[in-house]
Amino acid sequence: MKMMRLRDNSLLRGKNLALIIFVAISIFALSYNPVRTALSQVLYIVAPSIWKTRAVALESGDTFLTNFKIKRSLVYENIILREEVARMQVQVLDRNLLSEKVLKLEDALGRAGSDNRVSAEVLSSPRWSPYDILGIDAGSDHGIALGDLVVYANAGVIGVVAEVYPTSAKVKLYSSPGEENIVFIGPKSTPSSAHGRGMGNFEAKLPKGSVVEKGDIVVLPKGNLILGTVGLVEEEPALPFVNVFFRTPFNIADIHEVEVIIKK
Repeated sequence: MKMMRLRDNSLLRGKNLALIIFVAISIFALSYNPVRTALSQVLYIVAPSIWKTRAVALESGDTFLTNFKIKRSLVYENIILREEVARMQVQVLDRNLLSEKVLKLEDALGRAGSDNRVSAEVLSSPRWSPYDILGIDAGSDHGIALGDLVVYANAGVIGVVAEVYPTSAKVKLYSSPGEENIVFIGPKSTPSSAHGRGMGNFEAKLPKGSVVEKGDIVVLPKGNLILGTVGLVEEEPALPFVNVFFRTPFNIADIHEVEVIIKK
């Protein structure tokens, strides 16, 4: 035990002696003018590189954050622009293709072309809700009732009110799988039965030889409102009819606001 204590004391004295020698040499080196001058020159050479590296690192970090913010802003602006383009496309279709027909109908009925509408924000879309259901923030307190038509962009009809609550309602889209509605297709307004396929997509059948092509509009007779535009006409030689596939002229998942046509 005594031998170990003596050995530990020797090691401690050795460390203290080394530390004293290192401090003495450092003081001498700093006091000796040539050594001090050499160290200063080294610092003057190395310091700018260190500061430059730090500045580059900071600048790179700032650039990354700036680019990230710009990209996020562009994504948001792209969503808004896409929704606005879809809205304008529906409005153009409505004004150019149905305006004259609606005016003639209104003249025949002897009434003004106006209806009561309630604007509503979309609370939930088919992207998050099953069975092509929209949740909106207007209900019976706002005059909404079961069976009221729901439109987008003042023209495109998308569905009908299926459930009503005081301050909210559920809208069942015409494109819901299993839904069937009578529609008029193409320039000849050929009648057919449209079957919902989900998310704004439909399928209908027309007799072979019917005048219909891609881009033709599909109208819901009730209200003369646009339901969709033809995207594909499929014909099989062995069948007496053609399959017509059409969809809403906008993305159902991008809808954030709708209008409910209130019954008079």
